[in-house]
Amino acid sequence: MENMENNETQQYAGRAMPQAPDAEVYLLGGLIQDPDTLSEIMPLLEEDSFFQKRHQFIWGALRKLYEASSPIDFVTLTNFLEQEGKLSQVGGKEYILQVMDSVPSAANAEYHAELVAKKAILRKLIESSNHTIKAALDPAADHSDVLQKTQAEIFALAEKGTRDSLKPLKNVLLPLLEKIQTRKEGISGIRTGFDKLDELTNGLQKSDLIILAGRPGMGKTAFALTLAANAAVKYNQKVAFFSLEMSAEQLVQRVLSIQSEVPLYNLRTGKLNQEYIGKIGHACERLNDAPLYIDDNSDLGLSELMSKARKLKSTIGLDLLIVDYLQLMRTGKEENRAVAIGAISRGLKILAKDVGVPIIALAQLSRKAEEKGRDRPLLSDLRESGSIEQDADMVWFVDRKSYRAKNDEERSDNSAQLLVAKHRNGSTDDINLTFIKECTAFYNQAEEETFNMADGYMNTDPYDVGDGF
Repeated sequence: MENMENNETQQYAGRAMPQAPDAEVYLLGGLIQDPDTLSEIMPLLEEDSFFQKRHQFIWGALRKLYEASSPIDFVTLTNFLEQEGKLSQVGGKEYILQVMDSVPSAANAEYHAELVAKKAILRKLIESSNHTIKAALDPAADHSDVLQKTQAEIFALAEKGTRDSLKPLKNVLLPLLEKIQTRKEGISGIRTGFDKLDELTNGLQKSDLIILAGRPGMGKTAFALTLAANAAVKYNQKVAFFSLEMSAEQLVQRVLSIQSEVPLYNLRTGKLNQEYIGKIGHACERLNDAPLYIDDNSDLGLSELMSKARKLKSTIGLDLLIVDYLQLMRTGKEENRAVAIGAISRGLKILAKDVGVPIIALAQLSRKAEEKGRDRPLLSDLRESGSIEQDADMVWFVDRKSYRAKNDEERSDNSAQLLVAKHRNGSTDDINLTFIKECTAFYNQAEEETFNMADGYMNTDPYDVGDGF
């Protein structure tokens, strides 16, 4: 067909812009002949999905006629375009007839619509790339802001190409029933190795954002590392642990202590007897093939985390992601700290849904949690932003009586609790645990009797294990 629009010859870097001119013509011709097909095609396209301006006018006219429940044929379409002052711009009645004669029916309308939509996405991707180039060339540009905006635009384009969020109930119900019937041992999600927690949550569920909070030294990192090691070693789940506070070597040393039950002090100082060496050897055998991955970049931003998570998911796979900790993540230029933290928590929730894995984000509690007369933290203690509580599917608090101890007897108490303070899809509860401070490890409470620290070199001060938990 004869080209009449200047934009049809637009080029980028000496090459024609992505377009499907024949598919545009065939689609419009078929829809004019069979307007009933419009109901299926309308959700797929917008006016700018068409490259040729005249095709945008024709599509807009068809859409408005359909929405007004007006009959659609050659006469009504040309009359509408004439009233809008656009008939001459599309090439007159002759061009409309030419479009109608281009295809015998609307049998392949959906195929043509998908082709038109794909070319439109490619053009918008070029436009987005131009925006990124201009933003990156700005001397005052912040790389984090440019990355986040670019990523948001690209993800929006990706969703446009794949989104089909309106589903009949039966399309969700039947797969759900099949999933329920094939469920093993009643646990559908990621096992944590903490029996009471797994029973309460049915395992960590895909797309859930879990906030693990506590004051410094309470044991947040220790609990998260124990959970990560359990999931990777016991259940062969692929776990990614992003630490903004500790190095990879420090984290692995802790995991080795947890798995070997050799005190962290002895691993640090090298004071090891034969029994400890044997335990370390057995632990290394288990850990060597465990799918646990550690990232210790201390300058991690949301956009970088998103990119790394998606890459892990598409390459080696990913079952669980842990971030230690939320308030240390690099934020954008938001002046208000609460707004910045809220943006991160919201981004983590979106990432959990997008990648389809549970995310555990550690978070600090405000000093209010340590006020006199307080024997447990509250959701309102989540530091710097109420958005954290709002975005979270679950909120856990690590609590140890020995942390608030006033005498030696209370400090020697190794009991601990995981307080499930919020559970969007279930009940809340206090889960009793055992905390072995020498190994910075948490265990099911019933395991306390079986835990037996081997005789050997011990730290003279059992409460001095160096770094915070």
